[in-house]
Amino acid sequence: MKRTLISALLLMAFGPIWAQHSEQEKTYFDAFNAELGMMIEIFDHELPCQRFAYYFDYADIDGDGRLEMVLTDFPKEYKSAFKYDGKSVYQVSADNVGDLDWKELKWYFTSGDTEGHPEKDITLKHRPLFGDDIDIAANRFSASSEVWTYVSPNAIKSYDRMIFKPHIGEVKLAKTKTTNKEVVYSFALINPAMTKKMFRGYASTQAAPVIVPKAFLETHTPLQYSRWLFGEKEIKANRDVKQIIQAYFGEREIYDSRWLASCEINERTFYYVVFKPQDGYVLTSLVCIAEGDVVSVCNDWVPMAPGDDDMNASGEMVEDMLFHAPQIMAMMATENGLELYTRWNSLEGIHYTIMREYIDQFVILQDDYQYLMAY
Repeated sequence: MKRTLISALLLMAFGPIWAQHSEQEKTYFDAFNAELGMMIEIFDHELPCQRFAYYFDYADIDGDGRLEMVLTDFPKEYKSAFKYDGKSVYQVSADNVGDLDWKELKWYFTSGDTEGHPEKDITLKHRPLFGDDIDIAANRFSASSEVWTYVSPNAIKSYDRMIFKPHIGEVKLAKTKTTNKEVVYSFALINPAMTKKMFRGYASTQAAPVIVPKAFLETHTPLQYSRWLFGEKEIKANRDVKQIIQAYFGEREIYDSRWLASCEINERTFYYVVFKPQDGYVLTSLVCIAEGDVVSVCNDWVPMAPGDDDMNASGEMVEDMLFHAPQIMAMMATENGLELYTRWNSLEGIHYTIMREYIDQFVILQDDYQYLMAY
């Protein structure tokens, strides 16, 4: 809960969080943003398929007044450091790195330290919105400020396209409702008949379309894919797929799995996997398979309750952890990597998350959070 609320608050973004930082510091962190894929590739290939870059932080290792970016794996046994000298980013020795204030790498863009110039990112500069309250039959697709936290009132007029799976529809702002708690923007498809094509086979509760400015489509291509729908019979990883996944994860045993989606054009298939508890943790992972191999993952280690082999530290049974599997609402091909637009459940609410593939990991670009528990 703590992590999810912090992430949501940090996404007020687009400048306010950087008020305390100089333009020089913003440029400095932007350099690491631009080379994130290179740093992940170097780290993950040191011990392929066994140790992934899981945490990051900054430290002035050589005492020159410049902070190096440091990556480490989940057990914090291996570290790799990278330096920015004002011109380029390159690997340096991590021998003198001590115990740092580690943050999860998958939350890199929402950590607060790296939101220097979102306007430079092809996705973040458009601040995509998810429809968090939709009524397909009524042609109303609403986004609440209690979920997305911050969007410039002047910018909202430019949100004129809605995407769901490969479908793109023109929308207009139909209504703005303001209360002392929230601002709700409601959009409508200009052609109401488009709802039948865009959401064929989907109930309102099964979809969270993405609302963006038209300019977003200059750098993003929605892809056609098939996906599992909540309420349908679950499809588990078959024997061959299990062998592929387990081999990639060092023969770690799978407890449960669910097929999420398949994209024919890029030959990608996605699974959510819960591994058997090991060493006091249960590992869960969004796993992407292409051409018979695991090509990318998004890992999460959840501590187990002390002395309990069936319950994690949050009080959740391991058999129920598929509850957190992401539902993929859109896939975007971009020059910066494949992006997944997902909705997934935390223990107390719903995340609306954009993830980008960096070499062999998915990193979260944007995370909006809908808190559902009683106040």
